[in-house]
Amino acid sequence: MPCIDYSFRFPYDVCRFARWRYSFIDIDRSIHTHAFHEVFWGEEGEGVHVINGDRRRLLPGVLVLIRREDSHGFSAAREGEHVRFSNFAFASELWERLHRRHFAGSRTGEAGRSEERWFSEKDHRKREFLLDAAQVERLRAMAHDLDAGARDALSAEAFLSGVMALLVNAQHSRQALPEWLAVACKRIQEPEHFRGGTAELARLAGRSPEHVAREVQRLLKKTPTDVLNEARMTYAAHELNTTSREIIDIAADCGLENLGHFYKIFRRRFGVTPHRYRKHAYATPELRLAGGR
Repeated sequence: MPCIDYSFRFPYDVCRFARWRYSFIDIDRSIHTHAFHEVFWGEEGEGVHVINGDRRRLLPGVLVLIRREDSHGFSAAREGEHVRFSNFAFASELWERLHRRHFAGSRTGEAGRSEERWFSEKDHRKREFLLDAAQVERLRAMAHDLDAGARDALSAEAFLSGVMALLVNAQHSRQALPEWLAVACKRIQEPEHFRGGTAELARLAGRSPEHVAREVQRLLKKTPTDVLNEARMTYAAHELNTTSREIIDIAADCGLENLGHFYKIFRRRFGVTPHRYRKHAYATPELRLAGGR
């Protein structure tokens, strides 16, 4: 079994960021070990991830934490298909530093901060998380510097800290929201609901608009419009990042016929125009291919 070792050197060369695409292959050919930790998440297609002898489904939005003790490999789920995922490989010392500062509390400490969680968890199934579209878009935004070639310890630790904060806060949010609101916030991310506006959020919640507005403000410190526009812009960013569709058509999908208003909301969310966001996405390195063309 091959062992991958990037021979990281602190503080200037401590990580690698890549986008991989696997075809349908004999998965035993791809199984390997490594001398570092990894974070990867599914971007497109359906795949198989074999980790420590266990076959797991790899779908868009599935994020996995990999320890250097793990052996694993990948394949697309079916012949003629591909699975694409983003991968952040980093010196294990980065996690050890982060763990000492933020996660080395008692086993009965704050939720999400016990010693047996995250990369310290031996059960690989508990290091697998399903993210929603907004969380995946946050990952992509946080990875911009790495995608552009940054390998230094500061950039790597900033990204890893952001990933862990996302996972911890997502866990706390799920615990805090009532089920009806959590379901509504998840379903409003589907583009077929965008045109219905905030009334559609209330319909999905099965509550009055006034009640939804009060609970969203109390629990999320947002308005229903904020929740809806975040879902719209997450969808728009995904389309800009993965397709060549016209911006005006993406705006229409979002339920925003006024293109100027769409630009204003998008820039408020991401700090750049849709055109510049797409330009950056298309400027990123090409996919690394494995097991096929």
